[in-house]
Amino acid sequence: MMTDYIGMIFLLLTGLVAIYVGILLIKEYLNEKHIYHLYWGISFIVLFVAGVLIILFDWPILGAPLVPFASTLIPLGLALGLLYAVYEDKPYGNWFLIYGVIGLVLILLAGFNVANLGSLGYIFIMLVHIPCGLIIVVLPAYTAIKGETEGAAWFFSIGGLLISIGGMLLAFLKAGSPILSANQIFAILAPLLLLVGAFFTLGIAKVSKWKVSIPPIS
Repeated sequence: MMTDYIGMIFLLLTGLVAIYVGILLIKEYLNEKHIYHLYWGISFIVLFVAGVLIILFDWPILGAPLVPFASTLIPLGLALGLLYAVYEDKPYGNWFLIYGVIGLVLILLAGFNVANLGSLGYIFIMLVHIPCGLIIVVLPAYTAIKGETEGAAWFFSIGGLLISIGGMLLAFLKAGSPILSANQIFAILAPLLLLVGAFFTLGIAKVSKWKVSIPPIS
């Protein structure tokens, strides 16, 4: 199993990547006003905050009631950004935003066991993470296959696959009988978060349709 020191290195690298790319995305949104850059920027900044919290408070912080809510912002922001970037002239992004907000509210209520919804938290998380994961994995690949984007869009799809795995691992922590132990999940999540940040960074920086200049890779 990975040592704490190695895990911290992965988390530090993840945080550096996430805050750097997040700031560039927010800056690009302020300059160009493309809403998808804002959503992606939020996702990267939440990823940065998640890494910092784990470093400061260790992995048990993932059991806090707000964590499922906050962690869902990452795939939701990435999925919304893709819908707005690919279908700028269609309302798909608006529709999914409504769905995502409803899902976030339910996850938050379950996290604090409001109206005895705590036992349904796992289901609410999956109801948001699964469609987000499908959008992030399928949509970039579809645009690449159709020739609407460069092959680098596959990086985005790979990132989507990895973040879907991460979301399921977090959901397992809330499950009554998880298929992996908490220590096994924590050992997987640290390097997984770094890979997620790296692949999404490549998927954003290398695709001209929604490209943001991210030195030194673009």
